Amino acid sequence: MMTTAKRIMQLVIISIVALSMHAEEKTTIRLSDGSSLIGKIIVQRPGIDITIAAESASFVVDDAQMLSTKQKMVKYENLPREWKRWALTEKALQGDANGRFLILYEIRTKKILLTDVAKVEHSDAPKISYDNIIPNTYKIKWKDVSAILKETVNRDGKPVVEDEITTHSGQTYQGFIVSQCPGDKITIKTSNKSIDLKWNEISEIRKISSSKSFKVYDIAGYTNTIVLKDGTIKTGVITVQHYGKKEKDQYITLLYANGEKENIQSGKVSEYRTDYQNDNKTQYSQDNVYVNEFRIKPAITKLEDGNTYYTDKKVFPFPEGIVITFKSLGAKFQETWKLIALDNMLMKDGSSTQGFSPKTRESNSIKPSTIDLSDSVSSISFTYLSPGFYALVNEGGSETYIIKIVK
Repeated sequence: MMTTAKRIMQLVIISIVALSMHAEEKTTIRLSDGSSLIGKIIVQRPGIDITIAAESASFVVDDAQMLSTKQKMVKYENLPREWKRWALTEKALQGDANGRFLILYEIRTKKILLTDVAKVEHSDAPKISYDNIIPNTYKIKWKDVSAILKETVNRDGKPVVEDEITTHSGQTYQGFIVSQCPGDKITIKTSNKSIDLKWNEISEIRKISSSKSFKVYDIAGYTNTIVLKDGTIKTGVITVQHYGKKEKDQYITLLYANGEKENIQSGKVSEYRTDYQNDNKTQYSQDNVYVNEFRIKPAITKLEDGNTYYTDKKVFPFPEGIVITFKSLGAKFQETWKLIALDNMLMKDGSSTQGFSPKTRESNSIKPSTIDLSDSVSSISFTYLSPGFYALVNEGGSETYIIKIVK
């Protein structure tokens, strides 16, 4: 018979697979040192480690664990699009009107090597966070995991795979597993509340379809590959995780594409893998405009006596000293576009705003420094604008956008 410690470990491993069951949602792994990784679990080796394809990660580093550190200054225009967004949102750029840059680090600790990460200062020194927002794959030791969290599934009227937990007392809960603390508890969110269950209360976790008209295999959006200790590989969708008191009663049920099912003893599994379908993301959406990787909405304008007034109350500020680039999917920016430096103007109602007259539309206009069309994305760029408000206008139409440059 398995010892209590071994049984808890087996429960933890199987339940992690349960959290990987919704293809559209992300998992957050929290580590005991305060670090966190957001992405999708793709490999689990029982009692050894978890591999996560992370979209972003934040690592907490104690000075006592630091072995070496290096830094480099990366010019804003040379940053990947993810870092451009992050640097502006976090106000992390350094430099001045002659150019901006982000400092990226290489950190070597006693546990891990971090490359191209950005420092995020906290008040609880000597610990410092280093963020990485470029997709990367990390292997995490099981003993370092403190909690695993899952986003709530957004139905959008579509059938989804739900979790059904049965306890040893016969109580059943249906909803979505949203949190697990290894060896401690699991949280399931039902239609009206969240319920915490101790691991030793759980008898079985099932995957069920929210609609009887759709089968779990067809709507899962992922497949599980099970690697057995004898080298055998089996692929399907895990639909049952049974936690018996005896080792022979601890098993998973694998549903195959042809509808057949197979029970596999958990103790025979060396590795769990999850492959997600439709996991490709489109960087830019049709008909939208992006400025320095942020989506921007068309400006709100008002015409009075031939003058154009911009009445937008909120405008995202960009620092001076960076190239401003507008992008759109398709050939939109192959047309004739220009920026107009806006003046402060008074409207008839006495309110002050920014705008241009027919005269300043020409005198204050700025032509793009570059025009490009690459990978079906058109773009125009403007180099190092002075502080102020600017309107992007299309000479052949009424479409217009507004931005703000600050010191």
